Amino acid sequence: MTDEPSGADDPYRVAEMTWREIETALESTSTLLLPVGTTEQHGHHLPLGVDVYMPEAIGERVAERSSTLLAPPIWYGVSPHHTFKPGTFTLSSETFRRYVTDVCASAGRWGIENVVLLNGHYLAQDPELEIVVRELRTEHGIEAFHAPLVDLFAEVAEEIRTGEVSFHASEFETSIMLELLPKLVDMDAAERVDPPAESLPLTEYDALGDNRVGWSLTAGDMDELTPTGNIGDPTVATAGKGAALVDAAVSELCRLVDALEDD
Repeated sequence: MTDEPSGADDPYRVAEMTWREIETALESTSTLLLPVGTTEQHGHHLPLGVDVYMPEAIGERVAERSSTLLAPPIWYGVSPHHTFKPGTFTLSSETFRRYVTDVCASAGRWGIENVVLLNGHYLAQDPELEIVVRELRTEHGIEAFHAPLVDLFAEVAEEIRTGEVSFHASEFETSIMLELLPKLVDMDAAERVDPPAESLPLTEYDALGDNRVGWSLTAGDMDELTPTGNIGDPTVATAGKGAALVDAAVSELCRLVDALEDD
């Protein structure tokens, strides 16, 4: 019998650690990565959990390389536009903001000083997470950052893309899932779905589009746009592209975490 902590298999996964192990970890880090996603339809070929699987797996790779803790992910987000297909869960904007804020604020009470929100449901719930970051900084004294995955790998995505459009459950997300969790991807069921030839000025149906105004889609809009649930061409996705996208995101996040810990 010993009073020493037993040690988690992954010494950075908060959910697998004891409180004493957390206490010890806080001697060497004050940063927490929080994967934030949602559970929603992703076409015929991808599972509902894509927006959580991506940031959680990327967060794991960051935690393996940099001094940080990895929180259990947020599985439910703001997805009203995907409720036209079964399996989608959604929260109100207010509920989601309060939930994420409370999770982060509670970590601040046991010693976390920096929080990085790894957003796998990028574009759709960016506005909510920007508000969360501001509240954490101004009202809870936490150095908070919002990191949409698409922004982290955007430069590499522009270089390697072969599809003209990748808006939802298409080239980028499918490639990342082929790299991270290929057993959950059914490429035989993947279908190309093109958006309208022309969109409104200042808006594009593309994750890397030149979108200069804020806009959002309703469930009715999505139902009209796509019979399968995806928009774009997932058939051009490859694990090699996914590896490049993941490496870019991990590298950028490690730079941020290392700078926070050196500060």
